Amino acid sequence: MTRRPSHDDMASMLRTPLFALIAGLALLALSPVRARAWDPEADRVVAQLALERLTPSTRAQVTALLGSGVTVSGCSVSSLDDSARLVSCLHGQKADFMHDLPYDAVPLCGPPTRKACQDGRCASQVLKAFMAELKDPTTPQPEKVRALEAVAYLMAELHQPLHAADNGDRSGEHVRVTLPGALKARTNLYSVWDNDLVASAIGTAEVGLPYVRALADVHGAEWAKGDVDDWVAETHDVALHTAYGRLPDPPACNKTPSRPEALTADYFAAAAPVVRAQLAKAGVRLAAVLNATLP
Repeated sequence: MTRRPSHDDMASMLRTPLFALIAGLALLALSPVRARAWDPEADRVVAQLALERLTPSTRAQVTALLGSGVTVSGCSVSSLDDSARLVSCLHGQKADFMHDLPYDAVPLCGPPTRKACQDGRCASQVLKAFMAELKDPTTPQPEKVRALEAVAYLMAELHQPLHAADNGDRSGEHVRVTLPGALKARTNLYSVWDNDLVASAIGTAEVGLPYVRALADVHGAEWAKGDVDDWVAETHDVALHTAYGRLPDPPACNKTPSRPEALTADYFAAAAPVVRAQLAKAGVRLAAVLNATLP
């Protein structure tokens, strides 16, 4: 059984500047609870970073695929960072690849389970299938465009820590939390990582891109190593040690806290750099995958 991490086990994280933290927290009360997908700004910054890291040949192929705009099942696509918008547009259609698709939410405690991946129905396996479809020269253009956007979307989403972990609480959705300075305003842990921390860490894709680019420039060669399964396992560790492990009262195995967790400014200060790093990793790895599948 995996033991509950202590604070001494946690990787030390750089603190965000005070003004950035205050600005991020000011946005929290305005952030609605979204569907189970990372904030669209997270997907956009991942795609924008990846585009910068494509080889000239790969970039030319992406440009040729998208042209000045194409249509996938009635949904318009014109750039790599349209993936979140495409997923929203495809909702309910036959082409909706995210319909009932479970993420690789490995339990925090006990042996890993792959029940969610039976018949290849989990996000990591679907990502691999789209990578193969993208690489296949016989794939028709509409399907290849859909595969391109799906790879971009799933690569970003699989780096959201709570898409890679679960403690019998629907990946933190049943863990009630209060935000710093707003003890009566309750949300849940999943929503905080899905939306609020993105606002705190990068604001928008345009504002956040220089921060994730700087991380990618330093660590990109290291982060590009491995494969999808390695990256999911790494993201699970981030959830274990930071998303859950840095809580004021980390929960026991398969136990949802009966009382709301009072998140502190320290929690946000430790988590925001982790979000930036996860976005940078996703961008680096998306570029590596596209450079390999569109040689």
